[in-house]
Amino acid sequence: MKIPVQLAKTVLAFTIASVVGPSVKADPRATTAPAKDKAQDSAQTLSEVVVDSETGKPKFPNTTKATPSLTVNRADIETKVNEVTIEDALRYLPGVNVRRRYPGDANAPIAMRGSNITQSAHTMVFADGMPIYNMVNAGHTAAPRWSMVAPNEIESVDVLFGPFSSQYDGHSFGGVVNFNTRMPDKFEAEMSATGIFQDMRRGGRDQVLQGFRTFVSGGDRIDKFRVYLSYNHMENQGQPMDPIGTSVASRGLPSNLAVGATAIPVTGAQLIPSPTGGRNFIFGDSGIDRAETDLFKLKTSYDLTDDLQARFTIAYEERNKYNNDPLALSKNPASGQTLFSNSTNNAGRFTNYYTQDGYNFTVPLNGFRLQEQNRQALNYGLSLKGKISERWHIDTTASFYDAFKDTSLQSRGAQLDPNALVNGQLPGQITDVSNWWATYDLKLATDQLFGRDDLSFMGGYQLVHGNNNNRVYDSSVYASGMRGNEISDSGGQTQTNSLFSQLEWRFLPDWSVMAGLRYDHFQTIGGHFYNYNRSATDARRIQNYEDRSQDRISPKAAIEYSPDNWTLRYSFSKAYRFPVAEELFASKNTVAGTTFADPNLGPENGYFHNFMVQYDLHQGLVRANFFYDQINDEIFSYNPLLAGGNGPNTYLAIGQTESIGVDLTYQQYGLFGLPLDFAANTIFLNKQIVKNPQAPGLAGNEWPRTPRLQANVQATYHILPEWDVTPSVRYRSDMFHQITNVDTEANVFNGSDEYTLVDFKTNYRLPTYHNLKSTMSAGIDNILDQDVYENNPLAQRTYYVSLSVKY
Repeated sequence: MKIPVQLAKTVLAFTIASVVGPSVKADPRATTAPAKDKAQDSAQTLSEVVVDSETGKPKFPNTTKATPSLTVNRADIETKVNEVTIEDALRYLPGVNVRRRYPGDANAPIAMRGSNITQSAHTMVFADGMPIYNMVNAGHTAAPRWSMVAPNEIESVDVLFGPFSSQYDGHSFGGVVNFNTRMPDKFEAEMSATGIFQDMRRGGRDQVLQGFRTFVSGGDRIDKFRVYLSYNHMENQGQPMDPIGTSVASRGLPSNLAVGATAIPVTGAQLIPSPTGGRNFIFGDSGIDRAETDLFKLKTSYDLTDDLQARFTIAYEERNKYNNDPLALSKNPASGQTLFSNSTNNAGRFTNYYTQDGYNFTVPLNGFRLQEQNRQALNYGLSLKGKISERWHIDTTASFYDAFKDTSLQSRGAQLDPNALVNGQLPGQITDVSNWWATYDLKLATDQLFGRDDLSFMGGYQLVHGNNNNRVYDSSVYASGMRGNEISDSGGQTQTNSLFSQLEWRFLPDWSVMAGLRYDHFQTIGGHFYNYNRSATDARRIQNYEDRSQDRISPKAAIEYSPDNWTLRYSFSKAYRFPVAEELFASKNTVAGTTFADPNLGPENGYFHNFMVQYDLHQGLVRANFFYDQINDEIFSYNPLLAGGNGPNTYLAIGQTESIGVDLTYQQYGLFGLPLDFAANTIFLNKQIVKNPQAPGLAGNEWPRTPRLQANVQATYHILPEWDVTPSVRYRSDMFHQITNVDTEANVFNGSDEYTLVDFKTNYRLPTYHNLKSTMSAGIDNILDQDVYENNPLAQRTYYVSLSVKY
């Protein structure tokens, strides 16, 4: 760990020098934005400057005005959303899809606009300027580290659509999410508890899954110093993620049978449709998912002046996930014995097979595997934000994320399966993952360049360094986690150094133009793949990839006309997204599946256009965004399903894709003068593969997992000042799951379904007692109990009950 520690010290020292180095004097004059002051509610749109929630004073000019954006505030989240993890705050925004399968799910990737959930590297997520999106992994398992922030911490969430600001790199193809957390202005304390109950009836199970979340915090302000301590604990049961079944049900004999293989009649297996319209057998599931997280956090800040604040954050998280109760449906009708995998000979051929209702199938050994994971991580950072002179502002953050322990254990079968035991013990595999990233970001901005009120400028520097390494071991005893022979070692590092600048000129009343430029220098470092299953004489046993570097320049531009309550803006961006370490280096073969990385992947590059028309209402807005994106060499994570869920994952560069769409948003507080808040939005999107020389047959196909239509409607009625109710509806149209567009069946595993999810929440605020403010709330997600899939099954009807007490 010498490299990350040294790098973290370097960037942190740079920030400390920024804090103590310059001679800073407070500006007695209030800072105002140069753009026209509009009556806009903070819940709807970003204000012209970033504002400190405690003092209301400006901290940094808004340098993302060319990017369509929305802001969600704390009051709306608490009132209108069944929030148990922070990604819930994004649930009803246009064109935002978080595939969270159940509350507490660590595998909850985010997709925005034309990107899908397997393209997690297309969306950047920050908390107080510290990145919590996964900077080294890609694909559907590379979700942001949502649980590094507790829901109670959130002050507001800023959501930006597209890569139109030079301060963000190509990982913003889809967009950017900024979580802003609060700091105390006086002594405060909070306790809250939430119960979670899912009524799950699926795949041979009928049970109520349970969970809970507890939170406690305390903070105070002492003159210029603030401190905030918090602890968040959550544990929950999630529905089984993977039904165990055949890839196809056949009346013929299964493949890979040994000579003389015998048939065993069974009952209980379920014959269901396959995504492509065929039939397959489901003979069990992977077991109830059990997730537990503990988050400890300390945040401190110090006001160097009235307009300049330094902040330090450190967080420790431990996450445990396991499933140890796989369900086996197949039974011997004569004896009633539960049947697991079929027997094999020394050559790996099946010596028997199962037969039911005229169909024949075999069950692989790894189908009923047990799994557990323990991840422990530290995340810390130091930031400085505010005025450093009469006209100039600074926003700089150094951060370091280190998952210093990330170990997964997987058995080779079920404990009750005699075929899985070796010498009376259940063997398995152990995977040790080393993930860390260090970042430094420096932005300087002014709204009075050269003393001119019509010129704004922003410039800065960024460093992003990430490491991903995977070591896989055999284990003769799964229960003890005993390591045996090392099977493989793969991984490497990437580093990007960037310079960026942006100039805005307000050349006429109501008119402005913006031009920006970004330069990225990308490097790969120490990429390797050691496959110890290959012979010592095989050149593929030890592969060390040559380090390489690439340079790219990305222009940005925008023009805006904003008379009275209207805003019309056209934005353009050229953007590059360099591959992350996992896409380049993380080849591995585990019990769960095989991954083939590609060390030769180049950057994705795209042209992005957006035209926005917005009319600001009193406490509301009406908005339309028309957008067109063209992306070359777009990286796609391809993961077909095989029997037992053991499918290879590869990263493909698709020649060219095009997206065209429009999102429409209407938000209004106090609709018709009533105590009624209303919000509705929809996005129409068509994304297709235009050309792909490596596989021309894909040209003309729809981009997978990208619905053509999404819509959200939400209404909050304030029955009393203390009591409100909110029904909400989320709709998503049907879509193809496979890039080949061959899947047509709905409501099946390994598919992505149309859905209409109806949610409800109500809150009641009890009378204040001795400065204690208590709130009771209850809610339901998926009231209609829709049984839908996005590769894995999503949660069925789920109930929430919570109580919070604040001082």
